[in-house]
Amino acid sequence: MIGMTTRQRQRGVAMVIGMIMLVLITLLVVSAINSSSVNLRIAGNMQAEEGARAVAQQAVDQVMGASANFYPTPTGINYNSATKTAQSTTPNYDINNDGVNEYTVWVAAPVCKVAAKEVPGRTADCINGARAGLYCWDTVWEVVGTATDSVTGVKQVITQGITIRFAPGFNPATVNC
Repeated sequence: MIGMTTRQRQRGVAMVIGMIMLVLITLLVVSAINSSSVNLRIAGNMQAEEGARAVAQQAVDQVMGASANFYPTPTGINYNSATKTAQSTTPNYDINNDGVNEYTVWVAAPVCKVAAKEVPGRTADCINGARAGLYCWDTVWEVVGTATDSVTGVKQVITQGITIRFAPGFNPATVNC
């Protein structure tokens, strides 16, 4: 009889230990699921940030690709110079070519940071212009582009510098340089 009581007690202890192990395993699984969902959200946010950064960079490159955007009047894209913000908040850029614009993109008018006479001239036009008192100018500009994702609200700002050489006849004062 003594052997049976010990065996019955052991069965009760085994059940308690089994339940504790089951609870611990359940907590471990729940923790793993929570961790993976947090990681998924982090990856989604990073993807949205990179998309906005790429769109802003593309808009800045578009402005930098045309010298007419710098002189005689610096101009940006979708930019309201009075409020120094986007002229329109309607999404104006489709990143995945599905026909739906996902991003509001604007590029501020380029800002001339510094201008210096090119002495001595590096090209025939600059050398001949210098003889006549008209110098070529080396200029440094700052271009700032902003993209906002209309779905997630992610906003990225890109600031990029560019140097541009202007032919004789350029007047830095006209662009506040």
